[in-house]
Amino acid sequence: MNLRPAISVPLPWLIILFGKVFGKKVAEPRVKKRLLKFPRSLSITREGKWFIGILLFIGVAAINTGNNLLYLVVATLLSLIIISGIMSESTIKGVTVERTLPKRVFKGAPVVARLKARNRKRTFPSFSFSVRELTEASVVAEPAYFLKLEPLGEAQTTAKYTFGERGVHRLSAFKVATRFPFGLFLKGREEASVHEVLVYPSTKLKARPALMPAYSAYGAERAKGKGNGTEFHALRDYTFADDSRRIYWRSVARTGKLSVKEFEQESERKAVIVFENLEALRKGAFEDAVDEAASYADYLINEGYAVGLKTLAYEIAPRAGKDQLERILYSLALITPARSKGTPGVKVLAY
Repeated sequence: MNLRPAISVPLPWLIILFGKVFGKKVAEPRVKKRLLKFPRSLSITREGKWFIGILLFIGVAAINTGNNLLYLVVATLLSLIIISGIMSESTIKGVTVERTLPKRVFKGAPVVARLKARNRKRTFPSFSFSVRELTEASVVAEPAYFLKLEPLGEAQTTAKYTFGERGVHRLSAFKVATRFPFGLFLKGREEASVHEVLVYPSTKLKARPALMPAYSAYGAERAKGKGNGTEFHALRDYTFADDSRRIYWRSVARTGKLSVKEFEQESERKAVIVFENLEALRKGAFEDAVDEAASYADYLINEGYAVGLKTLAYEIAPRAGKDQLERILYSLALITPARSKGTPGVKVLAY
């Protein structure tokens, strides 16, 4: 008899072993994890930790002794936790918050925002809750506190905001939180409230700009005719509409007639801020240059100049007045570095 061993089907353990040793790992498709975001946040306060510690101590004592009075105390303490959860939920539910910021916001300068809270519940009031802005790292906002909101009522308060960077900031939500009623837990929820804020660069630099002559060596040129300049033009007879401070008393003593001095008219003084907005090699150099240009614009316009702005990408024609300052600050708030690298520079040309 010819006995020949035959194995028709490999042993399962042998297949697994060979697969582990010699097989190649097949890349499994990456499954994007879904992060669950709970609608409420809950943390235990220091008083709450003491409360839970006492509750556990009495609970252990009740189990060991079998004393019904201790069981009753434990039940009472547990009921306080339940009551705290119900009342705190009633406080933060239905509360909406709106913010109003000033029209002009500057980098690094604190501003006062007006916060308005509304209670949309028809029956229950809201007690003792705080409102805190959920902001990015460059924005610092003080929390606000509301003592009570009646049903369908509203209340207002103020809070300081400080923006550490220029540009557009998107404020998206508040955190409404309360420790009411017993202070054992801090319960909160996010309240969406979208608001975009344009932050101007800082204008607090104290250095005055060094005016460089462009077409003229002077910031102003004399024009023919009378005006409100500083150079003497002529004498004329005094009228009741004239300012008495302009009476020329030497002429009065000589001629016996009231005369006033007229001065030559000066043309509008113009200055152009030339900002070479190159991508800086040193961190923070570009932002320092933006603040310098904004400070020069603020100073020159307040001094009566017609101010313009010239960058590597565009140019704003010189004009005078606060509207022009707003136009320049708006442009500097949104300006970005050019593709070329170098040292950003600011200079002022006077016309």
